[in-house]
Amino acid sequence: MKFAVRVHHLTGRDLLVVSCPACHKAYRVAPHVIYARFHEHLPLETVAKDFVCKRCGNKRGMSWYIERATGPEFPRSA
Repeated sequence: MKFAVRVHHLTGRDLLVVSCPACHKAYRVAPHVIYARFHEHLPLETVAKDFVCKRCGNKRGMSWYIERATGPEFPRSA
């Protein structure tokens, strides 16, 4: 599933959480930042290859996942 997610699948209620394996710093990236820098049909796995840690400069092995807001006003999508 992770490999099938593309930039255009991100919505306003999502956050992309990116973690550096070298210094363990975690970043929360809003979808509009990703939309501004990358083509909407690119897989997020391809986008992740361009992630660089601002703390230590690491470019390798950055892990990521999508954090989606849920609750009464944000019902979980099927």
